Amino acid sequence: MRILVFGGTRFIGRAIVTRLLREGHQVTLVNRGMSEDPFGTRVRRIIGDRRKPETIERASTRREYDAVVDITAYHESQTAAILEAFRDRIEHLVHISTAAVYLIRDALLPPFRESDFAGRLTPKQPGSESSWLYAYHKRRCEEALARAWEEDRFPFTALRLPMVVGPHDYTQRADAYLERIASGGPVILPEGGLNSWGFLWVEDVAEAVASNLANSAAFGRAYNLAQREATTLRQFVELATGFLQARSQILTLPTAWLKAVGLGTAFSPYTHHHDILLDCHAAEEELLFRPTPAVRWIDQLVRDFRNRWTGTVQAFGATRSFELVLAREVAKLRLPTFSPVAAPVPTT
Repeated sequence: MRILVFGGTRFIGRAIVTRLLREGHQVTLVNRGMSEDPFGTRVRRIIGDRRKPETIERASTRREYDAVVDITAYHESQTAAILEAFRDRIEHLVHISTAAVYLIRDALLPPFRESDFAGRLTPKQPGSESSWLYAYHKRRCEEALARAWEEDRFPFTALRLPMVVGPHDYTQRADAYLERIASGGPVILPEGGLNSWGFLWVEDVAEAVASNLANSAAFGRAYNLAQREATTLRQFVELATGFLQARSQILTLPTAWLKAVGLGTAFSPYTHHHDILLDCHAAEEELLFRPTPAVRWIDQLVRDFRNRWTGTVQAFGATRSFELVLAREVAKLRLPTFSPVAAPVPTT
């Protein structure tokens, strides 16, 4: 198939394009050309800012496409431009959405189901405006797609992703923990790291996209993608510690106290005040989605990390010296939660 990809050079997009090329598809990328990629002459490129009409015009008129994969739509106007440019011209649009669309729903408890999308939204709260707006605008993108399906039967599928993990993650969120573990700790976990995630291995995203480009049964639908099991942040750290064969010092501290002393929780990017868990039965039945279990992807993540770690803590490292000072002071209190624990090596 001839596939146009908006984005396609970083992390999720890179994994998707790699999979598409492996399956023999002809791929054209549309992006600003600011990130390097490994694809060389295997892809065609259209360099430009997708927010500018001339970029969309060049992308839509230069050649014909069978499908569009949109990884970088963050605002309704960007989705509307795609709908206008490719109406009656493509067989399928795959829109990469986010589990955050559920987090601004009022009175909603996990696991989140696709039907939970509709409903009253929570108001913006001071200090969380950016995350609220991100979720709101991603919802608006999906709403524009749903209208296009209802009115014109525009063939789209939206994939709602939680925290995605895997190689080439430019956010370095997983590295924030792996580097601290590999260095011997301490690893400070706000509230003990008991918040739960339905993580998603990046290769599973690529598989879901590539395997469903011609799936007309998925048209007009949104699907949750995530691993089946719930994994707490603490479980992630303990499993990673085992695979690294490290003696990691895990230090449990209250979030309120961390904020009071000026550290906060930004150094722990998987800390979240919500449990983010998705019900993926629809994707398993209709997309034949088969997620990678946590113990397997953590093993693969650690293997990748071993090959590139420089030996120092750099990811989310601005507060590292403060973390070490804080850990030494807390250790003087002889808290039992601070004692080093040698985690067993998990079995895959």
